[in-house]
Amino acid sequence: MKAGCLILTGVILVAIMAVCVMVKFATEIQVEEKIREDFPGQGIFKFSKSMGVIALNENSSLVMSERFPYVAAITRNYSNTWTFACFASIILVKWVVTSAHCRKAGSSHRVLLYHDFVRNYTHTYPIMFWRIHEQFNSTEGTPKFDIAVAKLNMIEAHPVTMKSSIFDELPASDVEASVWKTVSTMDKRLFLTNDFDKFSVKIAHESRCYESYGVFLDDSMFCLDVSDYEDCFVHEFGPVYSGDKVLGIIALKPRECEMKLAIFTNVSYYTNWILKTTKTSLYG
Repeated sequence: MKAGCLILTGVILVAIMAVCVMVKFATEIQVEEKIREDFPGQGIFKFSKSMGVIALNENSSLVMSERFPYVAAITRNYSNTWTFACFASIILVKWVVTSAHCRKAGSSHRVLLYHDFVRNYTHTYPIMFWRIHEQFNSTEGTPKFDIAVAKLNMIEAHPVTMKSSIFDELPASDVEASVWKTVSTMDKRLFLTNDFDKFSVKIAHESRCYESYGVFLDDSMFCLDVSDYEDCFVHEFGPVYSGDKVLGIIALKPRECEMKLAIFTNVSYYTNWILKTTKTSLYG
């Protein structure tokens, strides 16, 4: 009788632990930004300045914003210092699509949208919550299912006026890369600049990325060849587009400047997942 009670108790404890693990996993999948900035008297303009974009040239920001209407940057808070984390693309209303690995548990994230850096007219928006793909597992070190969407908190002072990119399930052959250049400090923290570029790139055969990364690519990913880009793009590579359509977000970036291949998550493959996750019936 005692042995039976002990076994039953053990089974109950195991079940409770399993439920706790499932709850934790679910929380990580659909997580709200619970860490809120509490700095009295410091509004969104203060945050914009603290994440400041370093001016490297005198290009007209209006022209730049017209050439890069969808590109967003996600910044992350490390010990009250905001630095660049990854790039995203504006989709739908109040949403951005980015890589799942961009989110770091325990940190606050904000989205910086390109307005007018020459006039110091930049705005950042807190992320209300993330929706990370249910099958993404950061501990496996694989780029598969490396996609997430994040909803912006638009209650603050400035509404989003940026144009949204479109997405659909149709394949595309013409690919254009967006490059929002960054600079690195001595302690390897990254900051954005006001220097943009974009150029045509080619989708390479998946075997080439397998040779470089040892990753088998399926339809949810594609291999991008950027051999024509002379500069180093270890940190600065943004989403890739075909006209107004966002095609991919970076999943595995080069570890060194000489490597000219990168693995991108195929946004078109996840069209239905995005619409379902954002509870949106239409896109564009």
